Amino acid sequence: MSSLRHVIARRTACLSAMALLVQGCGAAQARQEPATVPGPEVALDSGMVRGVDDGDVLRYRGIRYARPPVGQLRWRPPQPMARWRGVVPATASGPACPQDNGNPKERSDAEDCLTLDVTVPKEGAKRKPVMVWLHGGGFVAGRGADYDPRRLAAQGDVVVVTVEFRLGVLGYLALPGMAGGGTFGLQDQQAALRWVQRNAAAFGGDAGNVTLFGESGGGIATCGHLTAPGSRGLFAKAIIQSGSCGTVLLPMGGAPRLPFWRSMKESRAATRTAATRLGCPAGRDTAQTLACLRGKPVKELLSQTGLFQAAAYGGRALPASPERALRAGDFARVPVLSGHTSKEALLFAATLGLAGSPITDENLPALVREGFGSRADDIARRYSREDYATASEAWAAPYTDAVFACPHAEDRDALARRVPVYAYVFGDDTVPPFIPSLPGFPAGAGHASELLYLFDVKDKPISLDGKRVPLTALQQSVARDMVAAWTSFARSGTPSVGGKPWPRWAPKAGSGRVARLVTERPGSTATTPAPACDHFN
Repeated sequence: MSSLRHVIARRTACLSAMALLVQGCGAAQARQEPATVPGPEVALDSGMVRGVDDGDVLRYRGIRYARPPVGQLRWRPPQPMARWRGVVPATASGPACPQDNGNPKERSDAEDCLTLDVTVPKEGAKRKPVMVWLHGGGFVAGRGADYDPRRLAAQGDVVVVTVEFRLGVLGYLALPGMAGGGTFGLQDQQAALRWVQRNAAAFGGDAGNVTLFGESGGGIATCGHLTAPGSRGLFAKAIIQSGSCGTVLLPMGGAPRLPFWRSMKESRAATRTAATRLGCPAGRDTAQTLACLRGKPVKELLSQTGLFQAAAYGGRALPASPERALRAGDFARVPVLSGHTSKEALLFAATLGLAGSPITDENLPALVREGFGSRADDIARRYSREDYATASEAWAAPYTDAVFACPHAEDRDALARRVPVYAYVFGDDTVPPFIPSLPGFPAGAGHASELLYLFDVKDKPISLDGKRVPLTALQQSVARDMVAAWTSFARSGTPSVGGKPWPRWAPKAGSGRVARLVTERPGSTATTPAPACDHFN
């Protein structure tokens, strides 16, 4: 296992991806089990592809939406695909984009990775809503193809697109005069959205009704696209899960404070540091520095991942900090569904335990001081240890509010002054853990746990002894409600369950109407006070 910093960066995502082998012309060939029944052929703007028939859905996997970003295209904005001849099999997903997250099974150095998968229900309406998924990974890890959207597509009658995009050093490096520097990963996502605009109709999708949605790093990116000029008009709705424009990770377990947006000046300084470490010139000759870096193998570049966990604002792709842009009202006028899990930081507490640093009553005060600094005594009073069954829960509660609940509420307030906004809290404490937990670790709806109810996530959920943990019948009912809410929002702009629409968020201090997703009351809503956030500022 690598440093705790890499462990936390990886787990913050919700999941890093399995590294898969890839080959192919128009569609990547990978180590994913393909369906065996040939599917229909589809004419794209770049050529013909043939998918696979997979029961109640059709799959089109590993489709390239941009040219491979290799050689002189490394650290350039994504370039359009050239047309190909013949019919290319779209039967296997592409690889994860290059990443080094400490787990040998989840590493990838496959730079030729700009692919997407399309899942289409066999039945239903002729013009279906389209949902475009951005995976989590804290901008440094993850793989879209690890999230199987069968239930979203089949139950919700929507077309779902999962996307691979550049990460870390290959996605967010920046040099003076470099077109798109600091935002290549975000620009890849925009290229995928443009591809959807051109090709949605070929799959029965409605290009005028696209919902962009993502979780953790993907949720943060989705919020960023609300403020990015180049993303305007590419989607009609947005779902932001467990990571918003204002999300910043606080220090924990030796890992420093981690924002996901930073100035172009900071990104260029990080690039100079990386160049020096890699033996490249870091002076004013940008061309010389870039030529040297382009000559480095991917595996060597990945050693600098820790310097590139944030996207840069201050350039053409992202002129301003997304958080500030929201406050200023400079964002796309589209409906937004925004929410988080009730005990987000339990995942991080579990990660600390697995890394050999479990939270105990003895180290709890020091961990609170590490995260909250001069405010630690106030935080300890507001989140009294006596109010929680375990030290892990006492630490996770303020971290959850500071990193997730409060930024989501504040961003919703800014959005709701101009567009319809809906809120949810996923509070099913019976959910299986997203990563294995040590024996006796408290159960709860931690970071990424809601994904198990929306997707069939590759190899998840899984217990510490390596066995799969299936959802119970009651959990499956919550999953059906979530799928209904997400896909009804994609269809109409209003989430609903059983024909009952969720309430809109009201931009005011004190409380807002929030949909609560729990096994005791599947699909229920409740008036939930917004967490007190002044003490975090």
